[in-house]
Amino acid sequence: MEDKFVIIDFETTGADILHTPPVKNGYFKSKLWYDPIEFAMLDLSSDQEYHYFIEPHQDFIKEGIPWATDIHGFEKDDFVKRNDLQKWEDIYPEIQKVLTGKTAVAHNAFVFDQQVMEQTCEKYQTLVPLCKWRDTKAEIKQMYPDKAHSQIEVAKWMLDEEYKAHSAIEDVRMLAKIFKYINEKPSWIFV
Repeated sequence: MEDKFVIIDFETTGADILHTPPVKNGYFKSKLWYDPIEFAMLDLSSDQEYHYFIEPHQDFIKEGIPWATDIHGFEKDDFVKRNDLQKWEDIYPEIQKVLTGKTAVAHNAFVFDQQVMEQTCEKYQTLVPLCKWRDTKAEIKQMYPDKAHSQIEVAKWMLDEEYKAHSAIEDVRMLAKIFKYINEKPSWIFV
């Protein structure tokens, strides 16, 4: 049976509730990532898009805990007042249904998206979707070791395109193009 792929992307608060010391590329300061605020999926078997803005967990909206607004553009005080926020528990059954039995594809999946999914499911006491994972960032690093690997840069040098990064829906749309491109290239061709 042929794999079915679902492109996914999380945007999280980026808040460091553990108060860990800053590190290079400080957005990933801590490994507590049950804080999704936006999630998108693109099921390549049906071309169906799913897009949610998620009510952040209370641990991540406490006073004095800043968000990674410079990365994703969401201001904490404005975001929590949105009228389109949904609870993780309400959207998760659909997410689980779409992902189960398929392969979740994300750029940086093994370091970020898979962990966000697992930690969020654990925090909300839901079962992790039964799916495989592929990490396009890891694959592109192996295929093109001398090229930049951020999704924004890959879109530029691989597809000659620019887009609004760190919008989950725009990220999955662009990653779908990148994923299709790297899967159409024969493995023996190196650029």
